[in-house]
Amino acid sequence: MEQALTAAKVFTAIALFNAIRDPLRDLPTAIQTCIQAKVSINRFTDYFALDEFNPDNVTRDDPMQPEDVALAIADGSFGWTKETALLNEVNLTVKRGDLVIVHGSVGSGKSSLCSAILGEMDKLAGNVFVRGRVAYYSQETWIQNMTIRENILFGLPFNKEKYSRVIAACGLLPDLKQFPGGDETEIGQKGVNLSGGQKARVCLARACYSDADILLLDSPLAAVDAIVQSQIFSDCICNLLGAKTVVLVTHSADIIASKAANMKVLVEDGKLTATRHEVALPRCCYTLSVSPRSVKNDVDHDQESSNTKEKDAGRLIDDEEREEGRVSKEVFTKYFNSLGGVKVCVFLFAVQTLWQGFQIGSDLWLSRWTGQKNGSYNHDEAAYNMKVYSLLGAGDAVMVFVRTATVAFVGLRASRHLFDNMTQSLLRAPLRFFDANPIGRIVNRYGDDMANVDSMIPFAFGGFLAMFFFTVCQLVTAVCTMKFLGVLIIPLVWMYVKIANFYLAPSREVSRLWKVSSSPVLSHVSQSEEGVVVIRAFGRDTIDRMITENFLRTDVNSKCWLADTVTQQWFELRMQLLGCGVIVLVVSGLVYLRDLLSPGIVGLAFTYALSVDTGLASLVQSWSWVEIQMVSPERILEYGSIPAEGSQRPLVIEPDASWPRSATVQFQDVVFSYKQGGKPVLKGLSFDIRNNEKIGIVGRTGAGKSSLTMALFRINELVSGRILIDGVGIATMPLRTLRSNLSIIPQSPVLFKGSLRAYVDPFDEFTDSDIWSALEKVDMKTQVSALEGQLAFELSENGDNFSVGERQMLCMARALLTRSRIVVMDEATASIDHATEKKLQEMIKRDFQNATVLTIAHRLATVLDSDRIMVLSDGRVVEFDSPRNLVKDGSGVFHELAKEGGYLNQIL
Repeated sequence: MEQALTAAKVFTAIALFNAIRDPLRDLPTAIQTCIQAKVSINRFTDYFALDEFNPDNVTRDDPMQPEDVALAIADGSFGWTKETALLNEVNLTVKRGDLVIVHGSVGSGKSSLCSAILGEMDKLAGNVFVRGRVAYYSQETWIQNMTIRENILFGLPFNKEKYSRVIAACGLLPDLKQFPGGDETEIGQKGVNLSGGQKARVCLARACYSDADILLLDSPLAAVDAIVQSQIFSDCICNLLGAKTVVLVTHSADIIASKAANMKVLVEDGKLTATRHEVALPRCCYTLSVSPRSVKNDVDHDQESSNTKEKDAGRLIDDEEREEGRVSKEVFTKYFNSLGGVKVCVFLFAVQTLWQGFQIGSDLWLSRWTGQKNGSYNHDEAAYNMKVYSLLGAGDAVMVFVRTATVAFVGLRASRHLFDNMTQSLLRAPLRFFDANPIGRIVNRYGDDMANVDSMIPFAFGGFLAMFFFTVCQLVTAVCTMKFLGVLIIPLVWMYVKIANFYLAPSREVSRLWKVSSSPVLSHVSQSEEGVVVIRAFGRDTIDRMITENFLRTDVNSKCWLADTVTQQWFELRMQLLGCGVIVLVVSGLVYLRDLLSPGIVGLAFTYALSVDTGLASLVQSWSWVEIQMVSPERILEYGSIPAEGSQRPLVIEPDASWPRSATVQFQDVVFSYKQGGKPVLKGLSFDIRNNEKIGIVGRTGAGKSSLTMALFRINELVSGRILIDGVGIATMPLRTLRSNLSIIPQSPVLFKGSLRAYVDPFDEFTDSDIWSALEKVDMKTQVSALEGQLAFELSENGDNFSVGERQMLCMARALLTRSRIVVMDEATASIDHATEKKLQEMIKRDFQNATVLTIAHRLATVLDSDRIMVLSDGRVVEFDSPRNLVKDGSGVFHELAKEGGYLNQIL
């Protein structure tokens, strides 16, 4: 413009540029936030566009139906997708008070029939009518993370007399006597504190207590022994529910043959064959062929008298811990080390020093330029001044870029390090950690806390570092240039620090409370999603109650968030008010001293006063933000320091590479507990198992059968005693070595999302022909061949696109491929029909002949071909011999089991 550059023009322009600097700097963040908001809105839109549960799948009020009809399906066709029908030509009429027995082979559609009655499947044709309220027992037991009593009540008011009848009929009295807190014992996440049979009976009790008109019970007796099955069928199904309409899915030959059933439904390949039987006597007059053992109801079940001590004894889930006070130096040290340690700090210090050198140099150069006395325009001098100023500005920009890029890079490295450390720690954590910590706490750390570490903390540190250097250099330069500003700056710093300290203490605690209160929300959502079918089956009141519970937990979380937001707004308001006061004082002082100062000095003083004020406010805010956000690394590091499994055993001895040459197993006075200091579940267990021996393990629900397996796999360390495999103590060997030489087909099969091939052969060690051979041996080749993609078929979450029985067969196929010398089958055939079970037993004899097999079973027929039978009771071995020797004396626990089950002739 060829005009003289005056101080008025320059410093006015700088003040304006400084005013718009922060909005321009925040513009990319605003754009990113808008993009994220759009992504979130699109995800909400996709979610809301999903097919919803259609209440019209089931008709509740049909005047055309006779009054004595409880449920009816006419010409029904149902599928999990609208393209493919799984159940075809379904016609079924159930009258009020009927007992309907549903049976069929694995994967035939029995559970799907229950889902069709509930309206969970797509109705492709026909009509479904249901009269009255429904209670549902799902094949995969759904347990809430509450006490036993709360699970049974399921939101209903407590009625002592009714409650006592229900738990007695469901065979829970002996179990409640064993629990430290009685029915106030916490069950834990997914019922980890209970055995499979105990979970089944708690869920059955929940259905019975609901007093529903129709009870859909999908295999509730598969996880209990024959005696308990007989007791529950007689006391619960026939007596307590004698006047109710009951649809009972089962594989039990005794129940299928029962004369108490009004109708028996055979499901084959998605089609129903219903046969109605005339029942001459009331249902309460019938029992199974197995005589129920007399159970002494000597438990004083006045649960009203449960004192606080008993409730605490039954407590499993601990309150989530949170730190108090300032974030510890150890957390800052560990985070800085994950950033890169001293090297990164030194590098950033150098970059920041250069940045401030360039920035202050440009300000001083501009002050010199505008302070020149000649008012005429000189082109050469202006060009020189502009070059120097531009170079200083370019250096400033380069240093800002280097600092930002460095902070982003080291921040991602720290985030990756913390993530990997926490993941490895959780994967190696002992089982008791997951028993005491609901899934919501873990998800919360992987969600909100990791998001803060990923994106918030690195740039918060970068911002603080920048503001620290900027403010300190501005202060030093301002005081050196204009001594009188020191009088203002010293009390200003003191006031900012005072307000910051007053703000930080409550803000930190509120932030911690906000994070802790998020965990119950996530746990409740996860838990409700798993049991959504059960919740919907119990009706509108249950749905409303679960929604209310979610609202209450969300309200607590929202209150913490609001408190955090209000605290932050209070702090920002004080900062702004203090800044306004400072500007008024500076401007008044400069006006008063205008005759003593040159225009350049006045402009520089005003600019620096504004910068120092803004810098101090930003510095305090940045540090406050950093310390509050450091709560996230604090919580992540807490989970990154969980003691690993086996860490209590410092001495680790790697066994010989050929171990185990012999698959012998020895238990020597083994005492085992699920919880440190808790009541032992195995009490001095001692026995020897020979090489390649087939052992059947039986006993009442809760006798310690599955606990024996957990001790063998070192899920928890022993309280005392030794376990030896091939003469080598398993306590001193690496867990990886031990578990890689064992195989298990668990009671509750777990399938991971991914291809079927990846599940059966996770380490890609076998050919397709090997996999097909294993599938054929477990009678799954036909089903898998019919799938789209066959071995490449995509398993859904938890393997929900397979029935429970089919999942157990896939687990068995994986064990076949592994060829371990020791195989544990924990109720592996509980959800399998008898014909399929017989085939599998023949396969086990043939393909596992060179392995030691431990078979845990409630059905006696499953273990009759074993070399020896181990009978457990209350965590102790009460009998251990061949089936023939155990019954030939005409006495003993196994003899009574075999006699009552009608197996004596088969054994002898």
